Amino acid sequence: MPMPTILYPTRGGRSSYPNQERVFALARERQADLLLLYVTNVEFLGLVARAKVVDLEEQLDNMGEFLLAMAQERAEQAGVRAETLVRRGEFRQVLGEVVAEYAVDTVVLGAPSEKTGLTTLDFMRTLCAELSAETGVPFLLVQDGEIVETFIPSPPEQADD
Repeated sequence: MPMPTILYPTRGGRSSYPNQERVFALARERQADLLLLYVTNVEFLGLVARAKVVDLEEQLDNMGEFLLAMAQERAEQAGVRAETLVRRGEFRQVLGEVVAEYAVDTVVLGAPSEKTGLTTLDFMRTLCAELSAETGVPFLLVQDGEIVETFIPSPPEQADD
């Protein structure tokens, strides 16, 4: 029987360490493989010259690979086997594609610390609930190294015969 897979999208960096540590512990508890994901999206650049966009995409990919390599090393030091994956595109769409492609069992999203976050906890809760429903996979929301909420997708409704 294959090991369960936990997907953890991360931007890396020191502020995400407490959440990463919680994900590493969860992977150990569940004896799960860990997939670390970094998503880049440069669509906000709009009409910037294509050559500059391509260069920026490559630089962002390289930064993502570096940050994930650091997280992967930390996971291995914590006794967890982790794969890394850098993808381009809109976060929601990429997440759904990766969940399906890798037969992910659980997704963990990290909410930023209240001190450093650009998004709110309410926004993250809404996002987790919507993505869990869309993908059919449980989502865990972690903040400051603690699981703050679990989102279980509702079973599909049965059609009346």
